[in-house]
Amino acid sequence: MKYKPLIAFILLCCSFAVLGGCWNNKDINKRMLPVIMGITEGKEGNVQVFLRIPNQQNNSTRTLQAEAKSIDKAVDMLRTHAEESVDLLHLKLLLISENTARKSIKDAIEFVIRSREISPKALVAIVSGDFSQLMHDKKKVNIGLSAYDFFGKESGWTPNISIIHIWEAYRGMYVQTEDTAIPLIAKGATTPFMSLGSAIMNRDRMVGKMSIEETLIYNLYQGQYSGGTVELMNNATVMIDSARVHNEASWSGSIPNIKSHMKLIGVIEEEEGNPTNAEVEKELEALMLKRYSNLLSRLQAHKSDILGLGQYYRNQMTENQSENWKTVWFPKLKQEFTVNVIIRDSGDIK
Repeated sequence: MKYKPLIAFILLCCSFAVLGGCWNNKDINKRMLPVIMGITEGKEGNVQVFLRIPNQQNNSTRTLQAEAKSIDKAVDMLRTHAEESVDLLHLKLLLISENTARKSIKDAIEFVIRSREISPKALVAIVSGDFSQLMHDKKKVNIGLSAYDFFGKESGWTPNISIIHIWEAYRGMYVQTEDTAIPLIAKGATTPFMSLGSAIMNRDRMVGKMSIEETLIYNLYQGQYSGGTVELMNNATVMIDSARVHNEASWSGSIPNIKSHMKLIGVIEEEEGNPTNAEVEKELEALMLKRYSNLLSRLQAHKSDILGLGQYYRNQMTENQSENWKTVWFPKLKQEFTVNVIIRDSGDIK
């Protein structure tokens, strides 16, 4: 009999635990789950932060916006004024305006790295044009899936679009012998985004742009070629089936030298005028060589080693040379670049 009060007390505590679990479930169901965060300059040195939140029921998207002295404070304001809890765990994409990127992406990237909510595997892109208009786009699409499909290798991605994760952008701000290329996008006419090529970065600053065609060269150099196509002047379109680059680096006197050979295996997807495989191979080799040479010249002018050529000299450079690779040695780099194209067959065209 004396144990009955104790048993009753234990049962009462258990009932409170069950009720507490139910209340937590209700809180979970009332969360806002943004998939895109946008960061741009505000007024008087402030920063603007946008959150794009999909509504799965009606295929629409809601945008929250706040302005403050720092990204942290702007996010706190969004959470304070939101009627539901804002959870950043499902964030897939960080967008930074071009104006901000040309000054520095450091604050935006370091905010994500410091945050324990946002995955460093989330993607990052730079937006050209009206940033607010893109963030408030009212197209009836699933913005979460659209963001994933645009950059996803299993869906809409092509080698004309560069891909970079937040952790890679963070690493690029501090690595002495390599820079990053961040996708450059704008508001699409019928889709949320359209590709404009890539932003050329020097540590934490955007210093130039690559076209879509140059981005393909960059991705081929990185071994990212699946689905890449090149249009030639003779009205032939070649799909890249395989791409390999072999580099041999040496340091002669006061000038670094590197020999690079790119081997491409392709398939003719479309053609007019019945060009021979040899003619297509020759034209593609000349085109790729010209585009690469032009790209390298601009990269050296921008002192941006997005191709990571400095990585081949890590064991040959002193600490001082490594620290000054981008500013002193990369602009002096002499490269011998050759291209070999093999057309495997003519695909389905007869």
